[in-house]
Amino acid sequence: MKLDGKKQKYLLIGGLALLLAGVVYWNYQLNAEPAEEDGQNTMQAGNTLEIESMNGDADASTAGDDYFETFRAERESVRDLEIGYLDEIIATSASDAETLADAQEQKLALVNNMEAEFTIENLIRAKGFADAAVTFHGGSVSVVVDCDTLTEEQVAQILDIVRSETGEPAENVKVIPGAQ
Repeated sequence: MKLDGKKQKYLLIGGLALLLAGVVYWNYQLNAEPAEEDGQNTMQAGNTLEIESMNGDADASTAGDDYFETFRAERESVRDLEIGYLDEIIATSASDAETLADAQEQKLALVNNMEAEFTIENLIRAKGFADAAVTFHGGSVSVVVDCDTLTEEQVAQILDIVRSETGEPAENVKVIPGAQ
């Protein structure tokens, strides 16, 4: 049975989306640890902003350093896979103009997200925090800051940085102190 170009395009995009979802799920499962519910709270900073705290111990700085290094390495690995898949679609001569344009648009959005994450992490460090890890997907920003607790002023500083770099409203920003 021969598929026409449109069906072939949708099957290819669907297959890649499923593969990407599998990689993201696998990455989440590798890094999942039991959550400590007694350390969670919610604060107001303009709009609703979630802040989760973690109970620290004497090895928190060492674990935090490992967390941030591991996080960045895994994020880069997943991004390399995503870019590779998009490059394959772009390089495939069988891709029609619409699929090609969509893949190029997705790749550009991914690169823009990578740049925003890098910039936000550096600006947070410039504000005096030891480290930060940021993930940005259209409509949602998560920020893990290397500290035990955050004051309302610190949350406002981080929120201001994220909003100025991404344009996302405060209710779409999640700030989490400590490396869980």
